Amino acid sequence: MNWSDENLYTILEKIGSSIKGRRVQMDLSQEELAKRSGVSPSSIARLETGKGNISLLNLLSLLKELDLLNELQLTFRDPNLSLALLAKSKTNKIRQRVRKQITLPPNDEKEWTWGHKNG
Repeated sequence: MNWSDENLYTILEKIGSSIKGRRVQMDLSQEELAKRSGVSPSSIARLETGKGNISLLNLLSLLKELDLLNELQLTFRDPNLSLALLAKSKTNKIRQRVRKQITLPPNDEKEWTWGHKNG
């Protein structure tokens, strides 16, 4: 799903629809989710219909209760953790440094002798 070209309100509707789908999948009513998350039922209803805007803390609380909070790790990873370390942790291989090969200029002299000076 590419949201780069989408209107922000359309994205809000898609997020709300996804939240609702997950809630229904978990067989929770809006009231049950509200009790578990501490978010008001009216806020949940507005989010699910794409008609309202909720705080980031409320969204995080809903995602946590719907077991979706870990999905954010793909986007918001630890800035101190480099991509190289992530790759290493997944493969358990030591990453080798890529080095540019040095090319020497061609040698015009046919034979080299010890102590021979150029020029």
